[in-house]
Amino acid sequence: MRRFVTHALIFALIQALILVVIWRTCPDDPNHYMAATIDKHARLRAAATPRVIFVGGSSVGFSVDSRAFEPLGLEPVNMGLNDGLGLPFMLAEVAGQLRAGDVVIVAPETHLYWTGSQDDALWAVMQQRPANVACLAAAGPRELANLSDQGLHFLARKLRCAAHQITTNRELPTIYQRDSFDAHGDFAAHRELAPKREQPIDQPWPDPKALSFDRSISALAQFARRCERAGARCFMAWCPTRRHQLQREAAVFAAIEARLDAEVNMPMLERPSEIGFAEPDFFDRGPHLSGDAAAARSARLASALSMALGDDSPQSRTAY
Repeated sequence: MRRFVTHALIFALIQALILVVIWRTCPDDPNHYMAATIDKHARLRAAATPRVIFVGGSSVGFSVDSRAFEPLGLEPVNMGLNDGLGLPFMLAEVAGQLRAGDVVIVAPETHLYWTGSQDDALWAVMQQRPANVACLAAAGPRELANLSDQGLHFLARKLRCAAHQITTNRELPTIYQRDSFDAHGDFAAHRELAPKREQPIDQPWPDPKALSFDRSISALAQFARRCERAGARCFMAWCPTRRHQLQREAAVFAAIEARLDAEVNMPMLERPSEIGFAEPDFFDRGPHLSGDAAAARSARLASALSMALGDDSPQSRTAY
């Protein structure tokens, strides 16, 4: 038995060494979109308290203009990057960094209420920032299982790229790059550009009775308790949605809203009825608002946040 275990450990070590060689042989693009995780976490650590921290996927990155929140006396930190990371991972990125006086606004893409991490997004952010493995571990065993499911796809691409000596990062068009994010973490390169004429991603959602929101609701409720213990305040917002989709999927939104109201101690800064936008308000085929629409939506959110904070806002305290 001891001999078998010894041989198994040696075999595993050889495989690990092969993977390390492959990993180091294959170059990475330092300006790839997913490399923005490095800057976002650096901003999260360095920004002065009190901060306003935005949590969500790329819809938060594109559709929040942090400048609207600066008059509130809060330092903005936009963590929005990619919905493929899944809601538990996004929450775990922030949960361990909370400070007393912080404000957190969570606005996940709506489908994240019933889906987990997708594709190989988790591998991509760990490749760019290995310290993200701590966030993955904090997100729970389910995320480790998702990582395992994504692993073969990622490693196969890694092998192909190593053989051809090309970057493993997928090439993304034009402005979808790390340096398109500003100092707050907002995706800002699209603000002065005209919206693209693209067919939107528009697939009907399942009947809400066929969906389970339990895992996401549980994660949000746990995060709310974490915020309370840290002395931070947390709020909910919604993902910008095309008006026809908002009308078509009204039952799904109503089901999610009811669960949030009943089980998650996070006041809502906006209701689903407020997040319907016309097609020209979107920059591309995803849930990404154009510069003007993002600015208007952010001003509305900042006003709602100011009212919610009331006399507890940093702006109010400095007035005395």
